[in-house]
Amino acid sequence: MPKAAVHRFEVRAQPGRTDPRADALLRDARSIHLPLTAAATARVYLIQAQMNERDIDRLCRRLLADPVRESATVGALAPAPDARVIEVHPLPGVMDPTAQSVRDAIQDLLGIDAVVSTGWRYDLTGVSTTQADALARRLLANPVIHAIHDQPFTPDRLPSGHACELNITHVPIRDLSDDQLNRLSRKAHLFLSLEEMLAIQAQYRTLGREPTDIELETLAQTWSEHCVHKTLKSNILYRSDGATERRSDEGGERRRDEETERRSEGETEGRRGGG
Repeated sequence: MPKAAVHRFEVRAQPGRTDPRADALLRDARSIHLPLTAAATARVYLIQAQMNERDIDRLCRRLLADPVRESATVGALAPAPDARVIEVHPLPGVMDPTAQSVRDAIQDLLGIDAVVSTGWRYDLTGVSTTQADALARRLLANPVIHAIHDQPFTPDRLPSGHACELNITHVPIRDLSDDQLNRLSRKAHLFLSLEEMLAIQAQYRTLGREPTDIELETLAQTWSEHCVHKTLKSNILYRSDGATERRSDEGGERRRDEETERRSEGETEGRRGGG
């Protein structure tokens, strides 16, 4: 069976059509004082599959591009002489939901298996090579999860997974003292309070085993305050026995306010009466 080649497709706005992504980039570049004078963008699809010319044409016409406002080309268009090219692609192992959808659609449309990766191409005018790289790192990519290329990217093969040995790591927690639990929370970057660490410790004492590193990290993420799950930033009214207790986390203020409750109930009744 012949080796599956990597086919490159670029999808961009048709001439005369707007390019909202490019327009936003121009505004953002001005905000960081980079002399970007023009920009154009294209969605890049890298598809590794055994396809003939008819298959490639069907992908362009029926799947990858909106025929009303977009055009799809095979390969990489040559940039303008005064343009700098930046391409941003996910690093191996980074989630690429668009690629997964395209892979499934290719199976439905053509009945063939494919490996797909996607990226974005930016043609930038008015900036130097150094400025284009700075713009990419400031506005277009996160180097932790993205690869940044200064020319069209077409690899010979797309990355593929390989077998690895799974090593399960358990974290001793059941016999730790309070001080040791606090140190573990800081050292492991769990950032959980002592009360939360004690709750985890009690649960695994009940289970009769130590938590795995993944279990501990999952609990830390779930209980994390990055989404403000536990800290209230506004006044909350608690109703009990005909009175309302107003609580505010800012300053720990508490007061009972029966008038507030009556006003709230009156507004509720008014809305009900109003239909």
